[in-house]
Amino acid sequence: MKKLAATMATAIIISLPAGTALASYMPSIGTPVIGAKSYGQDLINRVTGEHHNISNLSLYITLPGTTAPRSIASTTGQTGLPPPAMAARALKSRKAQFRYRTSALEAALPMLDVSGHTAGVMTITLHGLNRIKLEHEAFAIRAYLKRNTSFATNLVQKALWDPNLPLNSYAQKLVDEALARHPNVLIMAIHAATPKNAIPEILGSNIGRIGKKDDSDDARVVNQGKTNLENNTDLQRFEVELPLNDAAGRRIGALGVVFPLTPGVDEQALHQEAIRIRNELADQIPSAAALVKTVQ
Repeated sequence: MKKLAATMATAIIISLPAGTALASYMPSIGTPVIGAKSYGQDLINRVTGEHHNISNLSLYITLPGTTAPRSIASTTGQTGLPPPAMAARALKSRKAQFRYRTSALEAALPMLDVSGHTAGVMTITLHGLNRIKLEHEAFAIRAYLKRNTSFATNLVQKALWDPNLPLNSYAQKLVDEALARHPNVLIMAIHAATPKNAIPEILGSNIGRIGKKDDSDDARVVNQGKTNLENNTDLQRFEVELPLNDAAGRRIGALGVVFPLTPGVDEQALHQEAIRIRNELADQIPSAAALVKTVQ
């Protein structure tokens, strides 16, 4: 396979100054999507599909322009509600709250994003006879949500931007497996054009946005084969976006890899790690069309 030899010299470096308001450089989410078609609801559906002992799971965040959290996704379908008292205590104290009775654990846990920043609060009811196991299960679910949330309002973006694309695609499988192999990576996203989408879009990621069309920075990577390096000092993240090849060496899209931006971090080493991850994935991609095939 022909490897792309991206180097720091050919990369485009974007530095976001500390102290800049998030809204000034983060992509606008537009009108918040609440409930059924939201990414938050998609995450709830994934969780309840794996944990059949859940009778309630609700997510609460503070929306832009508001001062208090409200429910934005729930197994009950109810949104716009304030968090119950236990959840309000959990959010204020930044500590999980538990109540066990009649073979059920009621829990409220502060939600976090991939960087560990507070994103809101979740309430969950789990059924079972072992309280300790249920508490561990609640924390595991919180960790899953954390792994799949870029920032709080990510949860009120659309779950699916392009109805032609599957959520359970081969691209998504590649992302999930790569993240499991590289736990230090915060975010990963595969972008490509395929027979199902003529314009490059996100095909797989751990922050939703499936089917979101590429912006100008993404397009430069896909079309010109240039690498973007971005320092986001407010979110404490370092992003590498590289051209992505298939196994035959044909450029088919781009791969975004986001790492924690910590004091003294070796950005060149992270860039090289992103290249290795990109090459691992390329070896598993027979064609762009394969990325949008559904997998079970």
